[in-house]
Amino acid sequence: MRNIAYFLCSALVLAFSISSCKSKTDTVSDEEAIKDVINAETQAWIDKDIDKQKNYFIHDAYQTRVNIQDSVYYITTGWDKRSTEIDTVTKYVDWIGVDQFKIQKEFLVTKIMGNTAWTIFRETQTMTYYGSPATSVSLIYLVLEKIKGEWKISCFVKSFI
Repeated sequence: MRNIAYFLCSALVLAFSISSCKSKTDTVSDEEAIKDVINAETQAWIDKDIDKQKNYFIHDAYQTRVNIQDSVYYITTGWDKRSTEIDTVTKYVDWIGVDQFKIQKEFLVTKIMGNTAWTIFRETQTMTYYGSPATSVSLIYLVLEKIKGEWKISCFVKSFI
């Protein structure tokens, strides 16, 4: 419960610190475009297509990933570090023994402010691992920026629940 409260408080702090708040654009099409980017990034990870996966992120010094699990967390900041992290994590995803892998996303809230947006969704990964059912559930908070008409991920916060 503490992780969820910490996650939500962190998400609110990040949301209020977002700059470049402009008037709303075509919210429905932007929300769909954001979901498409998130789903495509996930599929690139599953496919181990590292170059494609990296294309969905902003390549700057502020690129950030936060993982929270139990009382442990880690933060990676800066594209150089995030790029290396993506190389390592995606390259070494071990699908041996995994069958019937599925990911479901339940989008809870998305706010779009001009060329900046944030979204929170619940992600459930289900699979069989060497014949036994396994499930992983997390809340994910993303900050995205629209650059040259394309939504890109700037900050990725994942809290396992």
